[in-house]
Amino acid sequence: MRPYKNRRGNLLGFLVFLVVLSVAVAGIASWKMRRHPASRPGSPLIQGEAMTATDNNGPVLQGHLLEKMDREFTDLVHHVVPSVVSITTSTPPDRDALIRQFFGLGGGGVNQNNKMGSGIIVSPDGHIVTNWHVIEGASQVTVQLNDGRSFPATLTGADPRSDIAILKIAADGLSPILFGDSEQVRVGQMVFAIGNPFGLQETVTQGIISAKGRRTLSDAANEFFQTSSTINSGNSGGPLIDIRGQVIGINNFIISHNGVSEGIGFAIPSNVARRVYDDIVQRGRVIRPWFGVVMRPLNANLSQQLGLPDARGALVAATLASSPAEKCGLRSGDVILAFNAHPIIDGSDLRNRVAEAPIGNSVALRILRAGKPVDLNVVMEEAPGN
Repeated sequence: MRPYKNRRGNLLGFLVFLVVLSVAVAGIASWKMRRHPASRPGSPLIQGEAMTATDNNGPVLQGHLLEKMDREFTDLVHHVVPSVVSITTSTPPDRDALIRQFFGLGGGGVNQNNKMGSGIIVSPDGHIVTNWHVIEGASQVTVQLNDGRSFPATLTGADPRSDIAILKIAADGLSPILFGDSEQVRVGQMVFAIGNPFGLQETVTQGIISAKGRRTLSDAANEFFQTSSTINSGNSGGPLIDIRGQVIGINNFIISHNGVSEGIGFAIPSNVARRVYDDIVQRGRVIRPWFGVVMRPLNANLSQQLGLPDARGALVAATLASSPAEKCGLRSGDVILAFNAHPIIDGSDLRNRVAEAPIGNSVALRILRAGKPVDLNVVMEEAPGN
């Protein structure tokens, strides 16, 4: 039998071994937690969030970040909704139908045609922006506010070419909304559409800007934003807003196979609506800029002949006499590559840029002449007979 002293020495050595082992395990665990913080018990998967167990389906994140985002969205909508109005129009019945009813020809009564749309309050004195097609041909226009009040509206002015109309109501306590700069809009950014689809007031849908520069999809002359926000009948004239609560577009129309939204909606850029509004309110009419060029479409063969790298740009076929284009020295055969620092894709793009140019201001042109870049400056004028 070993002496008791030796057994005690072995025991002390074993205890020392356990202490060393515990320290080593703790060190390894601490190193792992520093490298993988999400693996620590109770640690959030996203900084600032708390994880709570629910059922057997796994944990659910109830984070301060998501809650803050949710509050931001609801506060944004709460701020904007009072600026959105419902518009109801009445159109006189068909004259022939009235005559038939008067002489007792044909059965049934004669009903007025009613349409519904949306609009946005843009001034404290009651100016409202909407689509021209919402109120076109109407004999009576009624505007209902977010607080339930209704007012008859008068037409201040309209621009059918851009499908924008300006109404006016006599009301106090209005909440106007600001126009944003649609030139700064980017594809993929989050947007909200607010309106009166199918008579359902204060309907809010969320989506993104799917594309910019869509053309020839309606009677309007301008380009459009494409959005995935749900837009239906009655949304026309309502705002498309960004996350700052500013109007970046006026909801206009959809492409659909069954008459309801399929996630392909279109909005008029806010800069177009703002220009029409400013012209009508300040000048009483829409003022159109004049450039004075006749353009010829560019194609691959023509671009190659002109020594262009591709078919982008607007080819000048001729300039009109005494026009701004002639005065600035533009010639037949020049290719306009940029207008006020904006690259020009084609002739349609140039027309849109000209339409937004301020009258009386100098605009910088970058052209290609005989294969060499040339810079010109043109002063925009009001279109003759405008």
